[in-house]
Amino acid sequence: MRNELRVGLVVIAGVALIVLGTLWMHDWSFGAEQRDVRAWFREVGQLQRGNAVKLRGVPIGEVTAIELDERSTGVVVHMNIGGDVVLPEDPVVILAPESMFGDWQAEIYPRSRFPVYDYAISPAPDVLPGYSLPDMSRLTAVGDRIAENLADITERFDIAFTEETARNVADAIDNIQQVTAQLTNLVEAQEETIVGLAEGLQTTTATFREAVETANRAFAQIEAAIAEGELTHIVDNVETMTAKMDTVSQALTLVSQDLGGAVASADSTFTSLNAIMGSLERGEGSLGQLIQDTALYSELVLTSGLLQDLLLDFQRNPRKYINLRVF
Repeated sequence: MRNELRVGLVVIAGVALIVLGTLWMHDWSFGAEQRDVRAWFREVGQLQRGNAVKLRGVPIGEVTAIELDERSTGVVVHMNIGGDVVLPEDPVVILAPESMFGDWQAEIYPRSRFPVYDYAISPAPDVLPGYSLPDMSRLTAVGDRIAENLADITERFDIAFTEETARNVADAIDNIQQVTAQLTNLVEAQEETIVGLAEGLQTTTATFREAVETANRAFAQIEAAIAEGELTHIVDNVETMTAKMDTVSQALTLVSQDLGGAVASADSTFTSLNAIMGSLERGEGSLGQLIQDTALYSELVLTSGLLQDLLLDFQRNPRKYINLRVF
């Protein structure tokens, strides 16, 4: 009986030690307050109940449940962590392999640590966003697809890059070399022109600089004239000249008015003269008849000749015409 009792106590002690060791291995704290934290994922890979939950690499709890949501659009992971653990600001949960032996873990990070990940957002406000890294099987599948794509690219490259294509590429390289040589020769030929253009630009810049300096000196002289009152004197002279010009303008206005009257009188005189000339041309009046009648003109010429002969004879023989006797 004593041996059986001893064996029973040893078995009970061993079981208790195994249980306590297991709880210690899972970071179980007797009497410590625990809280349930949920996270939302599109998929959870190989995560299982009992996997560790870590914060900054330190175990703070374990995964207690993994279940689909009501519409099977996502996975909700329940994590039991210590009540005194302070989560980071804007926390997210990332699922990743813990070791090369297939164990996974859930680690809590601030979103700013990995901002590029496409986190799954739950419609519930108290559920943390989650993202699951691809496991080795998914990476292997992705590698297989990459290998297949590379094989397709290699096959297409072999089809496209034939011997003829190689010759065409070689010819294109030769043409590029020729064009480069021609461009080099062109640049060398235009080097003198470019140098002359640069010199011309420098000369233009110097001329422009001199013009600016001249303008600055002119502005300085203008400022000095303003400061010394010369500009005020010039303005006064201009005002006086303007007043004189007003007086001259008034005199010219009066003269213009008198000239207008004289022009009107001249127009009236010319009108009368035109009427007289018209009468003469039509033969009206004595003078008109004299101008128009050629016979009268001939008689007048003959009479003038006779008068001249009479005067000449009178000068030569006055006694013929004057008989003067003195007693």
